[in-house]
Amino acid sequence: MSRFATFLVITMLCGIAAAQKPIVQLPKTYINTTYAQPSGTTWLVHSSPQLNSAINASVPGDMIVLDAGVTYSGNFHIPSKSNPNNKWIYVVSSALNKLPVAHRVSPSDAANMPRIVTPNVTAAIIFDGGANHWRFAGIEVTSTSTYVPSPTVSPNGYTYFLVGSQSFPTPLPDSITFDRCYIHGSPTQDVAQGIIGSGSNYAVVDSYISGIHASGQDTQAFLAFDTPGPIKLFDNYLEAAGENVMFGGSGKNNNRGVPSDIEARNNYLYKPLSWAKSGLGGTLAPNNQWVAKNAFELKSAQRVLIDGNVIENVWAAGQSGFAILLTVRTSQSGDFAVVNDVTITNNVLKNVVSGFNTSAKDDECGPGGGYPDCKNAGSQDRWNIADNLILFYDPTRPGGARNIGLQVGGGMDRINNTPGTLRDVVFQHNTMVSAASTPCAYSVFFSANGQAPPFPVPLTSNLWVVDNAFCRQPTGDWGLRGTSGLTQYMGAPASLDSRYAGNVMYFPTGDKIQVFPVHNYASTVPFIYVNPIGGNYQLASPYWTDTTDGALAGVSASKLSPPSLTASAALSIMRR
Repeated sequence: MSRFATFLVITMLCGIAAAQKPIVQLPKTYINTTYAQPSGTTWLVHSSPQLNSAINASVPGDMIVLDAGVTYSGNFHIPSKSNPNNKWIYVVSSALNKLPVAHRVSPSDAANMPRIVTPNVTAAIIFDGGANHWRFAGIEVTSTSTYVPSPTVSPNGYTYFLVGSQSFPTPLPDSITFDRCYIHGSPTQDVAQGIIGSGSNYAVVDSYISGIHASGQDTQAFLAFDTPGPIKLFDNYLEAAGENVMFGGSGKNNNRGVPSDIEARNNYLYKPLSWAKSGLGGTLAPNNQWVAKNAFELKSAQRVLIDGNVIENVWAAGQSGFAILLTVRTSQSGDFAVVNDVTITNNVLKNVVSGFNTSAKDDECGPGGGYPDCKNAGSQDRWNIADNLILFYDPTRPGGARNIGLQVGGGMDRINNTPGTLRDVVFQHNTMVSAASTPCAYSVFFSANGQAPPFPVPLTSNLWVVDNAFCRQPTGDWGLRGTSGLTQYMGAPASLDSRYAGNVMYFPTGDKIQVFPVHNYASTVPFIYVNPIGGNYQLASPYWTDTTDGALAGVSASKLSPPSLTASAALSIMRR
């Protein structure tokens, strides 16, 4: 055999064995939100005109103190100020010492907060281009708008957003922090966005954003699209009918880059079940008042950490009921949009119709996709989805639909008329629990992008599905199952033995047990959990440790309930 032939054989063999788990980048920078009270002039503000004056006359290093219990009505513009030393201006409650320290506030704390209120459709707090180094602490922000877009839309009053910037401020605001603030609409007051985070170094910590909903449009508790990052969302309550949190999805090519270096940790993303109905205050057809979609959506983002959050209540209404969407949208976010380097770990997805929905390409971009001027269908790469618990919504309830843990979709590149390929994804140590003893529809479902097997364009490339506790065997379009099916769905690179391993799968009556790669376990007996009443869904049976890392298959309770720390140690870790 020639040296070239020997080299070719070795290269081919190495290629077969060369599958490597993706290495996902975490955020490159994190925002330090430690409270550090300025030492400059203190402005005592007792009325709306005085607040306007203090905002304009203060200099970096000053503090503006608002009276708890007093209402300040208006649209308050935060101007750009010369700030060569990057000093902060704090706007705080006079009763800040009565609010929790480094802990999330709630509506019950409003008595110790001043109220900044917009009386109209325009935001209460507006950051002008170049505004920088402003921290709002212990402030309530809401609306009393009487603007009615039409008799059938927001009949009691509507506001675009409560906090943010008008479109594309120049330069972008920088270093903005909301700390222990209560930002909200109401059952009779529609607000489209709580905060629009157009800016760099934008943080929301220990805050409570609620009552975000509107008729006939998407709504978000926190939305950021025109931002290079970094962004920090820590220990907040985030309630919205549409997407509780979304990055990308607007601005198109006017955006200044991809939202980057995003930290979303220890938040509670919630939709009240009282909204899962038809009629007034509801989101279900045929007479829904508001639009309900998902909890966390990335349409343009990179280097994202979504860790330690609780997502509760996502049903099928304006969308099919997925809690988290990882779907690049260049059509809406700009031709440069990507969804790259995403880490989703240690989260509880509670009472959700489905878990994760994915797309590698934007099928809305280009001719036939709804956005004909879009020039690039985008891309995705390097995701780690690990140690998450998915507790499914009962599909027989209002808003119920088939339960899917992970939907694998490549999308369609209409610019090049080619199906997309989802690449470099790890799905590891996740547990899916069916509702009311009803087997889930699909633990993992593979979309074929309109292709027929054998698929000419791979559905996935370097997908790792390992060490999970599945409520049902994986399948997908064309109903393929077992090793032969996974070879079609996960065939690139060729070997499956390392990339589909360590999983336990429940097979309810009527499901045929297929042949799977070694180191996976099929059970016809329902799973038993350590203490489901107490929220511990670690597997008690089957106790399967023939996994890729030797740990018990599925989620570990310790990952969802970190060990106790001293207060100082916890704060040093959480606050950075």
